[in-house]
Formats: sequence, structure tokens, C-alpha cells
Amino acid sequence: MKRSGIRTLVVTAGVAAVVATVVALRQDPFGSPAAPPGSGGDTSTSEVRHDRRDVEEYWTDRRMEEAEPAPMPHRE
Repeated sequence: MKRSGIRTLVVTAGVAAVVATVVALRQDPFGSPAAPPGSGGDTSTSEVRHDRRDVEEYWTDRRMEEAEPAPMPHRE
């Protein structure tokens, strides 16, 4: 009987660990629930290719000095 109690405890702990992992993976770093794939969330991607020479010509020393970092999300 003692063995079945330990088995129940181990199984319960395993199920709790799986549930906690699934919940953690379904949220972004800021705690918002993740949008399911294909649900029309707020994020989109597209591939853009630039010629290396064009990029180097655009980013002059002056432009690099005047560049500002992109705004980052923050917790409220």
C-alpha cells in the first residue's frame, strides 16, 4: 500500500510539472497569453534582402552617430 501512495505522489507531481510547463510556454515574457498560430495576432514577418554595398553606403558615420535605438516594450 505504501508503494501505491508514492506512485500516486510521483504521478501527481509529473502531471503538475507538465501543466506548469504548458502554461509557461503559452505566455510571452510580459505575461500576455500567446496568440495561437494563424489567429491574426499583432505580429507579422517578411523577409527583406538588401545588397551589402547599399547598406554600407546608407549607414554613413553621421547617420550612425544620429541613430536612436528602437523603442522597446516595457511592463506597466
